[in-house]
Amino acid sequence: MNNKQKQIHTIDTVFPLIFILLFGFCALALVLSGAHVYQDTTDGLKQNYTIRTAATYLQEKVREYSSESQVEVLSQDGQTVIALYEEGDSGYVTYIYLYKGKLRELFTKKGRDVVWSSGQELVSADTFSVTKQKENLLQIELSGDGQEELLYIRIYGEDSK
Repeated sequence: MNNKQKQIHTIDTVFPLIFILLFGFCALALVLSGAHVYQDTTDGLKQNYTIRTAATYLQEKVREYSSESQVEVLSQDGQTVIALYEEGDSGYVTYIYLYKGKLRELFTKKGRDVVWSSGQELVSADTFSVTKQKENLLQIELSGDGQEELLYIRIYGEDSK
């Protein structure tokens, strides 16, 4: 019985090797496909984040101020500016405006010369316009990165009608 030797055929070696290589290529294709889907998803979320987040921020910021006398729409140096005045006699104002492709916010003392470039950058934006539809209703249009948002914000407070 010792004289019998097992004969190994080439198919016995090649078949498992081909099977392992095929499995490796399928696994690699699956990982690359998943990476592509993940990249597309994160790009979409990033795009939505910028303008929608800015719109939500503007909405909440304006709603923090409880009366019409605290919210004013100005036109300064050819640009639309929202001026949000602090309550009481604090003498401070927050300006929200578009400057060099960036939506910015600047908190400063009322009456001080404003340096528009010194505002805190919020997001990149292409357009920003604010119109007062009624005494207590603002229309805000904001766009950037192919996204557009249109907001209507009602100012609630003691001197709103």
